[in-house]
Amino acid sequence: MRIVVKIGGTLLETAEQRVRIAAGLARQFKEGHQILVVHGGGKQLTRYLERAGIVTEFVNGLRVTTAEAIDGVVKVLAGTVNHELLAAFHRVGVPAVGISGIDGGCLVAEKLRGENGEDWGFVGNIVRSDPHVWEVLLAGGLLPLMACLAVGEQGEIFNVNADQAAVACAAGFHADCLIFLTDVDGVRDQQGRIAHHLESGAIPALLESGAVTGGMLAKLNAIQEALAQGIERVHICNGQKDGSLENSILVCRSSSPENSSDQTAGTTVFAQKEIASKI
Repeated sequence: MRIVVKIGGTLLETAEQRVRIAAGLARQFKEGHQILVVHGGGKQLTRYLERAGIVTEFVNGLRVTTAEAIDGVVKVLAGTVNHELLAAFHRVGVPAVGISGIDGGCLVAEKLRGENGEDWGFVGNIVRSDPHVWEVLLAGGLLPLMACLAVGEQGEIFNVNADQAAVACAAGFHADCLIFLTDVDGVRDQQGRIAHHLESGAIPALLESGAVTGGMLAKLNAIQEALAQGIERVHICNGQKDGSLENSILVCRSSSPENSSDQTAGTTVFAQKEIASKI
């Protein structure tokens, strides 16, 4: 299977967490799955900027990224966070290579502007992805580990949302499954219960209900984009729980995702056509 795994930065705070996650990915990689890892690192970046005396400002959930801040974005995401995770993969016996969306033009972006003219500085909106670099690495037996940066047509460096970067990578890779490893158990419905399976047509009503907020709201918006680009299954699970990655892949391989709630924690979001094809 071709799998894109996005790891939230909150799961990469300690060496113990990094090794545990790397070990789970290593088992799947050694079983022959083609895996591309995309990681965040927002909390680590905020701490770095604070130490550098750079004020962190968010507008509509997006980090305003000034010329000063973009230097920190590169150093923290493509530097510290990426290489700490690379070291964890080395410890568990997987040869991994750190890249960002800038390498080989993997992710090309344009400056993001809000509907009302909001300007977030060097924040980019991804316009295309090119899988060549990570396909070459995978063909050579190497696991690609991507930091969420993108390049502009004029050579600008852009900070891009890690969820959106994972979606763009999954689409470009023609992935069989996109997995979000996060620090929550999944998507909750209007009654506050984990929705173990969620078809794409139910997402708009769930968003309008107000039941989904914060980071999960951004994830569901990203997931809608993934489904629109042909990714048939997306799984969200708590990466802090042992076996969550393995269970996610089992669900992605299942022929009946709507009957998978007994097999795994988390939420599987799948395209409506999957259900329609079974009726």
